[in-house]
Amino acid sequence: MKRKKIEKIFKKSIEVYGKETQSRQAMEECAELVQAINKCLRYPNKDDCKDNLVEEIADVEIMLFQLKEMFYINETEVHEWKEKKAKREKERLKM
Repeated sequence: MKRKKIEKIFKKSIEVYGKETQSRQAMEECAELVQAINKCLRYPNKDDCKDNLVEEIADVEIMLFQLKEMFYINETEVHEWKEKKAKREKERLKM
C-alpha cells in the first residue's frame, strides 16, 4: 500500500475517533512499546520478541503521525529538535 493511502486512512481515524481518543491511544501504544522493549531485554532469545517489538514500533509510528496531524506539528519543527538533541548528544559523547 502506498504511503499517501496509508496516511489518508490514519487521518480518517482522527476524524472518526477524535483528538482525545487518538491522543489516549498514543499513550497506550507508547506503554506497549515500553513493555515490548523490556521483554526483549529480559528474554532476548524468545522467538516472538522481535516480531512484537516491530509491531509496537509500527503502532507508535502511526500514533506519532496522528499526533503531528492533530497538533499541527510539521517535520521541520521535529527535525530542528532532533538537530538540537544531536548536538547535545555529540558533546556528551566527547566527555
